[in-house]
Amino acid sequence: MNDPRVTSDDKLVSELLCEDPDLHDIIEEFVDGLSDRIVHLKLAFDELDWNQLRTLAHRLKGAGGSYGYPEISQLAARMEQNFKTHRANDFDAQIHQLEGLASAAHAGLQDG
Repeated sequence: MNDPRVTSDDKLVSELLCEDPDLHDIIEEFVDGLSDRIVHLKLAFDELDWNQLRTLAHRLKGAGGSYGYPEISQLAARMEQNFKTHRANDFDAQIHQLEGLASAAHAGLQDG
């Protein structure tokens, strides 16, 4: 893996946490909330609520970047673009990827 924040053990460490370990608790709140965000995305997808999907992806895009997880932000940006044009044919794959990133972010916090 090329990114030094992603270890061979599938741990993803926040860029902010690398810069300032004192932010651990705040970053942990964000990471702990990822599962709820995923649930809300799935619920909105089940309803094909494009406005809600777009809003949730947009918020995740901003939060991911703000908390030092550009990988989450980039994935959410792709999701948001898809939802703007009412496309969700790769939703399951994107949710699976998001779940993997969330798991890796949880693992990355365990060392902090």
